[in-house]
Amino acid sequence: MRFNVELLLENEVIPKDKNRIILSLIKYNFSSYDKNYYSQLYEKTPNKIKSYTFSLYMGNCKFLREEIVIPGKKMILNFSTYDIRDGIMFYNSFLKNKAIKFPIKDNSIIISKINLNKEKPIKENQAIYRTLSPISVRNHFGDNKRTWYYSLNDTKGQEVFKKNLKYQLVDRFGNDSLLDIEDVKFDVLNNKEVKVKHYNIEVLANICYLKIKAKPYILDYLYKAGIGSQRSTGFGMVDLV
Repeated sequence: MRFNVELLLENEVIPKDKNRIILSLIKYNFSSYDKNYYSQLYEKTPNKIKSYTFSLYMGNCKFLREEIVIPGKKMILNFSTYDIRDGIMFYNSFLKNKAIKFPIKDNSIIISKINLNKEKPIKENQAIYRTLSPISVRNHFGDNKRTWYYSLNDTKGQEVFKKNLKYQLVDRFGNDSLLDIEDVKFDVLNNKEVKVKHYNIEVLANICYLKIKAKPYILDYLYKAGIGSQRSTGFGMVDLV
């Protein structure tokens, strides 16, 4: 399920750590709508792999050292999930909090409109994706001091990306799909490295096209759940080319 949400700002300046703001908004909405669902998603299972991702469109904005200036005072939140329950919870929770001011640093956000977007079917064994939010390739060992970020330009980055991809797919589809998962192949096209401010650190990430060969059900999962690490915090949302 894919949605876009129109978010209105009280003034035109937001912190550069924009994904953190949106994640706080999503968590607040989930918690206020269904505390048990929120607990299952964020509290009961540490580091639970989630099947959703999001991106943010800010129009003709300007990036400053620590802030982003958005002259139109409007953002579009794009949200995608493989899990129908997540989609229903997202829609209902945002609808519940529509027109309510959500405070952020020196500003506030109001949910204005919520739209369900039509998804594209995948029937072939190959798809080309373009990033709507940068892809993160992360080797995570439990704390930030032992966490490393890689570029898809590098051999090591591609190795870590493939390892993480297999782990995510096994978590979703189980060991019965291992043969299909082992056959997944990818090519990185038109890659550009970017630095993203995320929870007070600069995360190395990639804006690119990805050509992936796999069974259609795997390609469909990647299209809906996102690609790479930290998907549920605003990385790795893609669209089909």
